[in-house]
Amino acid sequence: MWKVIRLNVLFLTSCISVYAQDVMIRKNGDTIEGKVIEVGIDRVTYKINNDLNGASFVIRKSELKTIEFANGQIVLLNYHDRIKNNKNPVNRDEEFGRNMINFSPFKALDSGPGIGISYEILLDKRQYFGVVLPVSLIFPDSYNFYDNGRNGANLFYFSPGFKVYPFGQRKVTYAVGPNLFTAIGKRPFYGYDPVTGGYTQMNNSSKNFRLGVIVNNYINFQITPSFQIGLNGGIGARYIDREKQPAQIINNSINVTGEFNFNLGFRF
Repeated sequence: MWKVIRLNVLFLTSCISVYAQDVMIRKNGDTIEGKVIEVGIDRVTYKINNDLNGASFVIRKSELKTIEFANGQIVLLNYHDRIKNNKNPVNRDEEFGRNMINFSPFKALDSGPGIGISYEILLDKRQYFGVVLPVSLIFPDSYNFYDNGRNGANLFYFSPGFKVYPFGQRKVTYAVGPNLFTAIGKRPFYGYDPVTGGYTQMNNSSKNFRLGVIVNNYINFQITPSFQIGLNGGIGARYIDREKQPAQIINNSINVTGEFNFNLGFRF
């Protein structure tokens, strides 16, 4: 009995192997069934049935996407398709968050060194565009009581900006974009005292206001998906640089300004 069953199984297997065919799939989705005889450098030779004495046909490999052989083997003929199919897609929203909070333990403007904090959000799904909102406190870089009674002032900067990531989000990311900055501050005013022959602090203070544009270049190093280190530097112009003193208002001309910033950030 078992001998008969084994003979039947062998017979069915041989029938399947005889009539099983290879399948060639064109790039447009059409299929060709037959027996692949040879896969050459630029063409594939096949027969439309398993009769080795039958006519042979040829098709260019560039027209084919895959060959599925009767034994189950699948061959991708186009190298670029093979790379594309094997590539694991990266979900950038999962790997890199859209929100960033950065703390700047050191930054420098032409008005002096300082500290700052900023918030950034990426606007699009592919994370090529972002808006950054930095706030900075800049300390005076010098005190010069003899320059018409003017000395450095503490300035609060608010400089919203737009960022473009031309290469998207990576472990090392580059961005560029403009920032519109405004700055306000005040300082004690020192006036000349003819009695003592020196400069003494007056009761009134001097108020400062600045407005301008800086174009920044950014580079971020994504240490982990949540932690990053960043640098940025830029150059621009101050279009308004006004100081209101007790007895006069001083409007400085348009001047070149710059910025350098080092920050540590949290991404989520």
